[in-house]
Amino acid sequence: MEDKIVEINPYSQTSYCVEIFFNETLLSTGTCFFIERENKTFLVTNWHIVTGRNADTKEVIDTKYAAIPNKLRVYVPRDNGDGTAQYEDNSYIDIDLYDENDEPLWYEKSINDRMVDVALLPIENPDFCYMAIDAAEEPFNENVKIEITSEIYIIGFPFAKQTGYVPIWKKGSVASEPLIDMEGLPYFYADTATKEGMSGSPVVFYKDRPATIVNEQQRKISRHWTKFVGIYSGRIGANSDTRNDAQLGRIWKVSVIDDILSDHM
Repeated sequence: MEDKIVEINPYSQTSYCVEIFFNETLLSTGTCFFIERENKTFLVTNWHIVTGRNADTKEVIDTKYAAIPNKLRVYVPRDNGDGTAQYEDNSYIDIDLYDENDEPLWYEKSINDRMVDVALLPIENPDFCYMAIDAAEEPFNENVKIEITSEIYIIGFPFAKQTGYVPIWKKGSVASEPLIDMEGLPYFYADTATKEGMSGSPVVFYKDRPATIVNEQQRKISRHWTKFVGIYSGRIGANSDTRNDAQLGRIWKVSVIDDILSDHM
């Protein structure tokens, strides 16, 4: 039986399921995506995913093994060589989190002794199939901005691989003024209920245009307002005995990516 070719949304092609390991012990799951800057490729996810520690308290998250991860397994599609890609159970890459001297390989940032819950892992000479998040944006969206109450989508893997290798789009809305930093940190709140596996997910603004924009000379077409707006890192109080779960999620602003890179490049 021949495989059926299915066209999926470009943003669905930018989000990847992550399994978090200590050696060969699976600790948890999450989500990641890729960016390209200055001809270099970086995996983007949460700081708490690569460190195994709560970004607010620095405490170890894993209560079963009290283990710190040292490897990420990222499920990526196999390039068929004909413009199509195929997801398979054994189509993944393993990415070390520490070098031979046990030094961390990711880039991070702290502000006033508090961690920004975003981490970037440089990928040297990537030889696997992926789509960078910026490549999914439709043309004519350079000036698109979000505002409070804007509908946004968190694109990730709340059930790990149970729903396959194409992510789930979880809708939310911008719940705080997106230009204002919360607690002195570059994130805003979203009104949404999600699961732990969506940590590290890209967050996008995605809305139908009332009319399609076409530029025949440049061969560009846009049917939607689209914009990558941030990185999701979990709900406030979801796993806390002292803070009630108000179903408010943290969305770290896109600007933190370039801020982190500027500190390390």
